[in-house]
Amino acid sequence: MRRWCGQAFSLLAAIGAIGLLGGVFVSCSGENSQPSPSTTTDSIAGVDANANGVRDDVESYIDTTYAGQANADLNKALRQYAKAVQSSMIDADSQPLSLTHATERFRALECLMARRPRDFHTIFVDLRAQVLNTRSRSDAYLKADNQVKAENIPLLPADQWVTACR
Repeated sequence: MRRWCGQAFSLLAAIGAIGLLGGVFVSCSGENSQPSPSTTTDSIAGVDANANGVRDDVESYIDTTYAGQANADLNKALRQYAKAVQSSMIDADSQPLSLTHATERFRALECLMARRPRDFHTIFVDLRAQVLNTRSRSDAYLKADNQVKAENIPLLPADQWVTACR
């Protein structure tokens, strides 16, 4: 019971951070990365050469930071979250799509917690800083969140978080 409560508290903290700190660019690692072409423009979509829903600069960050077979499941979880956020930003003007994408973000966070329960928050914050690296992206993210702030998105029980992984 104690372990579940700690995980639940961590998830609630992350969920709170999504809405309340979505526009804050914080990196827990303190590392600075060189901007790529898709981060130096104000385009929300950026560059996604392989059209998988994850910007190329974000994919590069994930692949560089979490390389190797030992991180394969984590890498997939991070891409799942990045794709959901990217969709949220692009569809921020649509309330129904914003709700769909907010649910996708919650599932991706549950997956991330299933993969890395002890350090998911640091990993999540660092990735979010990479994804929301321009003012227009942060504004779109906050607009999407505002579309669903009155909605109730059910959370999976902690023992089912791994089922949220895609």
